[in-house]
Amino acid sequence: MLAPAGGAPGKISVWASASVKDPSPPAGANYVQIERLARPAVKEIFESFDNHDKSNRSTPTNDAALSDAIVGFTTTAAGRSAKTAGVLKALLGVDEMLADLSRTGVKAAYLGSETGGATGSTFGGRGLTDDVMDISLGAVFGNTVSAPKLAPDDGKESKCLTTDNIGPQGHHFTDAFPYLGEPS
Repeated sequence: MLAPAGGAPGKISVWASASVKDPSPPAGANYVQIERLARPAVKEIFESFDNHDKSNRSTPTNDAALSDAIVGFTTTAAGRSAKTAGVLKALLGVDEMLADLSRTGVKAAYLGSETGGATGSTFGGRGLTDDVMDISLGAVFGNTVSAPKLAPDDGKESKCLTTDNIGPQGHHFTDAFPYLGEPS
């Protein structure tokens, strides 16, 4: 789905979901959302597994439970400041990616538009080689929020938790959808 991003010229919000046919009568007449797919790892980092199904079935723009989980995890388990938690809630609480279509000639960068380019470019979206896990972990445990002055540096970074040590290597890309070739 595409939607204008808060009326900002040239910016769109993008989200995706997986759905199945609703088994209730009339069978197959409607679809039921079973998964949200725009921001991988957000639910897995912040939310208890018991709440995933409820989040998956809620709308991407209205998931108070996930927003609360982001703040709770960030200030307790991650030990970060309330200001950092508030920025993460704003960045990740809505399960949409922001893309700035007015930014021509720049590559996509996961959380790029939202962080003013702290994760690569200011276009946003998500490039095939973006290491989404490391970018997400860097936002929670690193300085992705404080470096561009989105929140004051709280001095609570945990550098050893900013990577899963698995990069996008090992894939080759094709010129046709789905663009990812077989792993090398």
